[in-house]
Amino acid sequence: MAYVALYRRWRPQDFDTLVGQQAVKTALSNALASGRIAHAYLFAGPRGTGKTSTARILAKALNCDKGPTAHPCGECVNCERITAGTSMDVFEIDAASNRGIEEIKTLREQLAFAPVNGRYKVYIIDEVHMLTTEAFNALLKTLEEPPAHVIFILATTDPHKIPATIHSRCQRFDFRRVTVEEITDHLAMIAERSGINADREALRLIAIQSEGGMRDALSLLDQCGVMGEQVTATTVREVLGIVGRETLRELVQAIGRQDLSATLEKLNFLLEQGKDVRQVLTELAEYLRALLLYKAAPSYQEVYLTDTAEALAESAPLFSNDRLLAAEERLHAGLGELRWTVRPRITGELCLFDLCRQEGSTLAALTARVEQLEKQVANGVSVRYAEAPTKIESSVPKPKATSQVEQAVPKMEIPVQKAEESPKIEVPSQKVQEAPKFAAKPVEKPQAPKAQTLQSALQDLPKAQAQVVEVEEFGGDFATGEEYWKKTLDYLTAEKKIAMVSCAKGGKVVSFINGTLQVGFKAAFQCDRMNKDDYRKAFEDVLLKIARQSIRLECVVPGATKPAPKVQAKAPVQKEQASAPQADLNNVPDAVKKAHNVFGGTLQEL
Repeated sequence: MAYVALYRRWRPQDFDTLVGQQAVKTALSNALASGRIAHAYLFAGPRGTGKTSTARILAKALNCDKGPTAHPCGECVNCERITAGTSMDVFEIDAASNRGIEEIKTLREQLAFAPVNGRYKVYIIDEVHMLTTEAFNALLKTLEEPPAHVIFILATTDPHKIPATIHSRCQRFDFRRVTVEEITDHLAMIAERSGINADREALRLIAIQSEGGMRDALSLLDQCGVMGEQVTATTVREVLGIVGRETLRELVQAIGRQDLSATLEKLNFLLEQGKDVRQVLTELAEYLRALLLYKAAPSYQEVYLTDTAEALAESAPLFSNDRLLAAEERLHAGLGELRWTVRPRITGELCLFDLCRQEGSTLAALTARVEQLEKQVANGVSVRYAEAPTKIESSVPKPKATSQVEQAVPKMEIPVQKAEESPKIEVPSQKVQEAPKFAAKPVEKPQAPKAQTLQSALQDLPKAQAQVVEVEEFGGDFATGEEYWKKTLDYLTAEKKIAMVSCAKGGKVVSFINGTLQVGFKAAFQCDRMNKDDYRKAFEDVLLKIARQSIRLECVVPGATKPAPKVQAKAPVQKEQASAPQADLNNVPDAVKKAHNVFGGTLQEL
């Protein structure tokens, strides 16, 4: 007879032999005992935690001759056929290879037929997240209201990939990772019954490396069992390529002492033994994590899975918490770099080099330098960087005057010299109250030219023919205009106004003055299109929503824009127009009146 792997030979056949998952076992057992059986279940969890095995146990409990019961007998015809995988009422479907809509349609056609031998037809769909969107949609209605004799059990390792509509139609059970102690005890029982001599330490190491998966643990035990008559921790390390506690401890201590030579020699020793760089960095990160947790909470038993308490206590004083955190960050970055590098050895050496050195710009190096400075300060050693200000102060001669008033007066002389542009002003030290008066005079003098400028502007204002708004490039509140324009383009992009956005992308904000946003275009046809009523109104509506005020959009071609007329150039024209006879507003057309009200100015008869 062909050899059967351990994970197949020791697959649990009832809820009592299922390792871990106490919450799932209790819920399903109570549901079977009370008769509150759902039409669809969703089993989610990591690989090797018992999802498919639990589905088979549930199918056996539903179709057992003594059932439905939480304790199937395993001796009746239905139980034996389900165990052997030959039952006509239990269907196991691999969604990874049957993921299309045609397979789901075939399944739906079979649902109408009654069970052959049992009470229920059970459909176990493994890796259900691999189904296509069309297949999920085809299964949706059937999953919601299946026939009374049909029960669906969906199993997946990625529940987030399953549509919410499927989630809402199933009872979800989350399978947790099995603990190290539970795996170790179960492996010890299986090793004893299978004739495998294994040490407790070796079984514990297998349990740690399986990462909570019972199937992975049984596969590792099966692999190590053929290495020799006795399965030891050394055997497990050779099979898995594990560095080992002793070697890893020496590597960590060399890093803690910042002994770069010893660290690189230890790395070279591991690589010559055939160890993978990724495995070395991974175990190093785990060991440093154990040191960090040991320093923070020595009673946390999880850390002792990595090394003994004595070994951790010996290595912990070599690191501070900040340095351990920085080292973890650098190691995780190095593990990410290994995905793309063609020379993993170089990446590993550079990573260890950063963990050991004190100079440089890495986080670990900066942390080490800060630690060194803190130790020097704590020990009373003067820091070299603090001597510079002392030398500077000693080289500056002290002023002869000692009073605070004499020190304040020179500070007030500086703005006085800049404001009045005068040479030097001597202030006697006896007159203390004259300093504020002396500093207040220059504040009023800069206002004089402003008043003169304003006065001249007021004199020239009546000479102008009409109010002219001068628009300069990058004028007004340019930053606000650019912000409004960018938000407008983003809003239209979200609304999928592709044609409008494509036409407006070439525009650059020129100015934003008096509620008018001026946008310049290099191409004349783009400018003409943007000035059309439909485009302009659409953009102005969006600007109104964004700015909460009415903004007029004006699109121009910068090279074709007319410069604003100067006020002084209009003075002689104003004189000529003043002498010309003015037209009577009562005798002009309505269109001219409206234009006069908008633009102002005077009317002249021709």
